[in-house]
Amino acid sequence: MKLSKEEKKFWQRHFRIDKAENIPSKLNIFKEVDSDCDDEFFYFLSLRIASITEIHLKESQITDEGVKYISIFKGLTTLYLRKHDEITKTSISYFNQMMDLRSLNITKTSITLSDLCENLNNQTLREIFLSSEDTKENILEKGFIMKERMPECNIYLNTSFTTDVFDNPIKPIFD
Repeated sequence: MKLSKEEKKFWQRHFRIDKAENIPSKLNIFKEVDSDCDDEFFYFLSLRIASITEIHLKESQITDEGVKYISIFKGLTTLYLRKHDEITKTSISYFNQMMDLRSLNITKTSITLSDLCENLNNQTLREIFLSSEDTKENILEKGFIMKERMPECNIYLNTSFTTDVFDNPIKPIFD
């Protein structure tokens, strides 16, 4: 299949690829920090790439629209979306559609524990990393609701890791 003019420009600029047949159908890991990756970037990526195993983005330009395109990728097990103010609770419905997703990091986004409690129900998730400024009582209440709905999933607050710098385990809300 031939590339449109816009697609050709995209693939040349970001990946130095000139022909459609040179575009891989799958990627193992896609990582970008403080980049200009935006919704349009993931739109064009989703047109040609069927599968990505891990996406790690920190401080890029994506919004809920970009998460919609990300939800199209098959085999996505890890989604790291740290420091994205424009990712809101609208994205939760897309997280629910990601049937291979095991790990979700949405620290420093606009998504709250209350938002997750109201809308998230992805039974494949095993860990969620989230920022929270809620009171301890509210955290325990919402955490309990989440644990009942998704018993195999651990929720970690205000961290992006399951261990600290000394390799000691960090406790989830409920374990």
